[in-house]
Amino acid sequence: MLLYTGLILTALLGYSLLNLISRKFSWVEKLGLSFLLGIALQTLLMLIMDAIYIPLTATSTMIGEVALLLLLNIPTLLHSKEIIAEIKKPSSGCCKPSSFNLVWLLFVGLTVYFEYMNFSKCLYFPAFDRDSLAGFETIGYIVAQEHTLRGLSLFQGDYMPGVHGPGSYITYAPMVQLSYAYVYLLGATTSKLIPGLIYLFFLITFYGCTSRIAGKMGAAIITFFVLITPEMMSFSSLSMTNVIHAVYASLGVIYLTLWLKEREQKDLWLGSALLGANMWCRTEGIVFIGAVLCVMLVDAIRKKQYKSLIICTAISLLPALLWVIFMKIYGLYAEGIAIITPFYDSEKINIIWTYMKDHWTNTTFYGWSFVAFALSLLVNAWFLIKKRDNSPLLIIILLASVFYMIVLYQIDYKWDSIQNVLAYSAKRFMFCFIPLLWYFVATNQTSVYLFKRLEKYLAI
Repeated sequence: MLLYTGLILTALLGYSLLNLISRKFSWVEKLGLSFLLGIALQTLLMLIMDAIYIPLTATSTMIGEVALLLLLNIPTLLHSKEIIAEIKKPSSGCCKPSSFNLVWLLFVGLTVYFEYMNFSKCLYFPAFDRDSLAGFETIGYIVAQEHTLRGLSLFQGDYMPGVHGPGSYITYAPMVQLSYAYVYLLGATTSKLIPGLIYLFFLITFYGCTSRIAGKMGAAIITFFVLITPEMMSFSSLSMTNVIHAVYASLGVIYLTLWLKEREQKDLWLGSALLGANMWCRTEGIVFIGAVLCVMLVDAIRKKQYKSLIICTAISLLPALLWVIFMKIYGLYAEGIAIITPFYDSEKINIIWTYMKDHWTNTTFYGWSFVAFALSLLVNAWFLIKKRDNSPLLIIILLASVFYMIVLYQIDYKWDSIQNVLAYSAKRFMFCFIPLLWYFVATNQTSVYLFKRLEKYLAI
């Protein structure tokens, strides 16, 4: 009962934050984003509590959660009359039976069925992969036992020799670990509930934001193709960070491209928050923040308006800044692996390029994702060149890919070979691009036109 109460409070926390940003999101987006934002905010709260020496217990975390929940809802209480009047307004009719058809029903049904099997698999099998047991799962479990992250026994050099060595889990952004600690504090027998719920709510959110451009039928079809991406679906049931990171990175980029397209402030604030959560999962998420900020900088220079750029920069980097300060204060450090100075190594460049090309063309791991993206570029080439259709998203995808390869190049591989990192870690990092590729396929002008024509035909 405590576990269910805690999860409901987490969802309410995210829902309250979303309402604070704007009440104008669709009910599907609100449903999906509630848990995604809630668990990110909950783990940030846990870090702050730990930093000020409040033990992380079930009681303290839930009291903190309720207090934050009340704080977030103060604006709602102050404007309750306006909100009630808005709720009483007649519906726009977006959910009339004519909005749906048998194709929509087929793909929604397939998505529900496949995700049900995937969610069941996630909860049935305990954590067993090496990275989870060596880091994320174990750290989360021990935090729940010792009620602290800053003073964790696993982070003590005399208990764990080599904890300050290169590639150590001590410096990994702690959102996933703290979310596992949270459910363990509430009495869960496995941490697998977290990746299961995050992936489930991601699919709902992806459908919601894609339907804004591609319509309900197009969104249903594309969400199904995202779901059945082989390797991503497989890793979504593991206690690792990769798919969770992909959820926040991709949604952050999508909502900021929606802002660039529609100029609604709610998308700017939400996209920035999701990009912040992306780096709260894994520090490599900086490549997506960098790519988005480059596009926004060009846009800001053209319009001579820099407020939105400043907002996005501040919000997206805030969680990472809090984590850096936390590490500095409490001595959580590891031997550096970044090569700061520029250098030229043709062999290293060739290795990175070879492996990345293999990933981009690998249909075993990523299904039709990269193939569909390439075909979409060809089919929509005229609109892309003449009308710059979806060009911000395309540029962000390309820039993030380049930035990631630069990061790989500037790393000193002291803890493992570059070949192993590229074959396994980089393979999993590609998950971040899968939703972006399919979103590009769904929302280019050619696809949108075809989806609307098909919807109109099926509605007759």
